[in-house]
Amino acid sequence: MSVNVVCGKCGEKITNMKMLKSLKDAMASNNGKCPACGEKLSSSEFELDAREK
Repeated sequence: MSVNVVCGKCGEKITNMKMLKSLKDAMASNNGKCPACGEKLSSSEFELDAREK
């Protein structure tokens, strides 16, 4: 299973994880901001949208 982490403001894909890891680890690679719109990402405000491909 892979998981896409996307910005809640603009929908830009932040990262794709092959294995689950903490949200803080996923956001660390972009200094806690969306690379497309600059929105500050928060590990306390997130939504899980799981879809089967």
